[in-house]
Parts: sequence; structure tokens; C-alpha cells
Amino acid sequence: MTSSRKVKPFRITQFGNQILRKKQKRISDATLRAKPFRELVKKMFSTLHHAQGVGLAAPQIGKDMALAVIEIKKTKLRPNAAPLTKTVIVNPKIISYSRVAEYDWEGCLSLKNVRGLVPRAKEITVEYKDCSGKKTVKKLKGFQARVFQHEIDHLNGVLFVDRMDDMRTLITKEELKKR
Repeated sequence: MTSSRKVKPFRITQFGNQILRKKQKRISDATLRAKPFRELVKKMFSTLHHAQGVGLAAPQIGKDMALAVIEIKKTKLRPNAAPLTKTVIVNPKIISYSRVAEYDWEGCLSLKNVRGLVPRAKEITVEYKDCSGKKTVKKLKGFQARVFQHEIDHLNGVLFVDRMDDMRTLITKEELKKR
């Protein structure tokens, strides 16, 4: 495959598929070093960009792996979001949460056009391996912390609707835009 050819995105697994409800398998260092893994990550980023999302977890493409990709850019809907360059998180674990929680609207590529008001820790410390197998510990806050929590939840079989305090805040993307 040449670098000038576009990578065809994965089909995104939708709500109701059982893989979204199970804890994902940890990834070995040997798997991380293999070419198929690097190709998988490349295709996941392509899928993320195609879907115009900020995060994509392996179960969302039908893969039983503790892997997610994240990239945050400022947009009209997120003008104050702190950008984050392409980040690959393997076998992540949140090692600390702030006591302060913030409510904000969340959506998910696996629940098309649905949004809900979700409380999340304002700050977290997360530990994970990058795609080269290097262990990373990172403190995150705000939107970055929210995205990491959302993607790590996916790897544990948890969806954002499970975190909602009030299901009456569940709304379509179109209705939210009207507000």
C-alpha cells in the first residue's frame, strides 16, 4: 500500500453489539511490535478522521483489544478544547481521579447522533503504553480528561449512557444544536 492511497475506514460497531459491553483483552508487547498492529492503528486513525470523532476504541471496530486512538482539534463546537496530537493508548488504566466532577455533553460514534449530559472527573492521571510499548503516565484535565475517560470506559464495556445521572438529558445531536 502506498502512502498516497487512502485507507478505507472500518465500519463502526453500533450500540447493541455485545463487544461494546465486555472488558477488552490486554495487548502483549509482541503484538505491539508487529506490523499488523501498526497497520491497525493507522486504519483506526483513518476511521476516526472519516467519522469526525476525537476518540475511537478497538471494540468500536469489532476488535477485542485494550486499544484506543485519540486526536483532539479545536472546532466550532469545541473552540476552547486543548488540542492533542495523535495519541495511541494501549492497556490504559486511570490511576487517580480528581474529586471534582464536571457535567458536559457527550456523544459516541457507536451511538449515532445521540448526546447525553455526563459527569466526569475534571482531572485524571492515566497510565498506558504507546504504540512502541513505552509506558507513559500523563495528567490530563478538561476535555482531554473527558475523552480519555470515555475511551477507557469503552475498553471496560461501559458506554457514556451508563454514566448519565438523568436519562431525561438524552437528546439527539440536532436538538442539542438548537439549544
